Formats: sequence, C-alpha cells, structure tokens
Amino acid sequence: MKPSILLAFLSAALLVTSPARGQTAWKPEKNVEIVVALTPGSSQDRSARFLQNLWTSKGYLTVPVTINNRVGGNGNIAWNYLATRSGDAHWFQISSPTILTNHILGSAAFTHVDYTPLALLGNQYIGVAVRTDSPLKSVREMVELLRANPAALSMGTNSQGSYLHIVCAQIARTAGMDPRKLKLAIFQGGELMTAALGGHVDAIATVTSNLLPHLQSGKLRLIGISSARRLGGPLAAVPTLREQGVDLVIANWQGAVGPAKLAPAQIAYWDGVFARSVKTEEWRADQAQNLWESEYLNAADFSRFLKTDYDQAKAIFVELGLAK
Repeated sequence: MKPSILLAFLSAALLVTSPARGQTAWKPEKNVEIVVALTPGSSQDRSARFLQNLWTSKGYLTVPVTINNRVGGNGNIAWNYLATRSGDAHWFQISSPTILTNHILGSAAFTHVDYTPLALLGNQYIGVAVRTDSPLKSVREMVELLRANPAALSMGTNSQGSYLHIVCAQIARTAGMDPRKLKLAIFQGGELMTAALGGHVDAIATVTSNLLPHLQSGKLRLIGISSARRLGGPLAAVPTLREQGVDLVIANWQGAVGPAKLAPAQIAYWDGVFARSVKTEEWRADQAQNLWESEYLNAADFSRFLKTDYDQAKAIFVELGLAK
C-alpha cells in the first residue's frame, strides 16, 4: 500500500475510533426544568430564577427554562420527583445540604450518591436574628437564657435536619441542654419571616439573603453569624457565633444536582454552562447583593466536595445526638 494511501486510511480510522470523536456532544432538545424544593421567594427559588433569567438574556440555552416548585416533605417530594428523571439532563434541582442531612437523620433513603452532582454555586452563612424590639441583644444572652430556663425561648428555622438546624442545636448544646428539647418550629419558605416579624418565635436562624431586606427595613436585628470571621459590608458589625461562645462555623451552600445516570456528554454540557455563567458580571453582582461567598466547583469537584461534607455533617449530628 502506498504511504499516502496508508496515511489516508489511518486518518479515516482515527476519525471513527477516537474517543473524542466517538462521544457525541449533547445539548437540550426540549424544555429545561429547574426543580426547587422550597416556596417562591426562598433562597433556592431566587437562585433558580436568577439562572433562568441569566440564561434567557444571554442566550446560553436555546430552549425554554421553567421553574417547578415541589414543596414539602423536607425536600423529599422534590428529590423523589427528580429521581423519576433518571438519565435525562433536561432536569436538575437547586440543592442545599439537606440532600446530605436528610439521609444522616434517617428521613430519606437517598443521598448525593443517588443523583448526579453538577455544580457547587456558592456559600451563604447562617444568621441568628430577633425582632428589633426583642430584649435579646446577643447570642450570648440567648445561651444564658436557655441555660437558666430551657423553656423560656423558642426558635424558628426553614427545615428540619438542615445546617440551619445545626446552628439552633449548637446554641442549645452550648447552653447545656439536650438539642432535641429546644422549642424549635420549622417553617416553609417565607412563612419563617412571617413568624419572626409577627413575634410567633423569639429568634430565627436562616441564610443571610433571607434576612437582609428585614435588616435594612429595621424590622429585624442580626445578633450572630456562622462565619469564621466577621463579614464586611452591611454585616461588618455582626459578631460571629464563635465570638459569643458557640463553637461553630458552617456555611449553607447551594448547588445544582441532576438525576442519576447522566452521561459524560450531558455532564460536560452543564459544566460548560455553569462555568460560563459564574464568570458574568451579573453573577458577581448578584452574589454580592445577596451576601453570597462565591465558590464554583464543576461536577467532578462537587462530587468530591459532597463526600467530604457528608462525612463532616454526620460527625456533627452524631455529636449532637441527632444522627440515626
């Protein structure tokens, strides 16, 4: 066989057998649905709608993007819904640590390994807040009150067995009481703020973006935050939990998680979309406005992060006596 003919033959064979060429690129062919486990107006819902608007305005997706709020069951209704879409990358869910903590607490049989992690989008710290007319001026005072009388104070948060719950439990534990005996009310989405502003609970623990409008209006006072050091901007004067004797640093992250059994080409597509999105000025401005700590991880790195975070969260819940 002549060298030129042999070279042409080998080149053609490589085009057919090369893994890069052999793996067909994937892109959405129909409506993309972002699943949210909380009500409209919640932090997860705002993130979903921001992505929807960003992708539409930038033309990153050429198909419609819709939001589906599947509320209830401490997130399990949404996760069970996503589980029915195995292998289909037209669906993904805005996730929080409840995908880990629900499993640790025994309220769900599934966890991160039963789905396809796509991206870590950022971190938010958890604030403890009271009404501005509350006699409580600090988390240290809350601890002292609980130590004197465990029934004297009630707290509210967004979900059972979440990182928000860990903040409440650690405050109770610092007071020397069984965290399970804390008067803790669980609310869905915006119901938490209604309860706080109406005086139905004495204090609440939630992410800072939920608190910011009410801090700015003067209706709530932030008395502690779960960061390692004091934050800047409008929260510069707020002391950390550690400063007030509560030994806890924890961030409530958000990420995107797809159904199980997504193909490498499907994961690669979403890696590209999210990596492009987090580099935009709109993304950076939204993160700053809502007091997010920007941290992006692609699908592979997010998978490794979730394993580590699961192990750390389980250790905390075991220590608090809440793990099953």
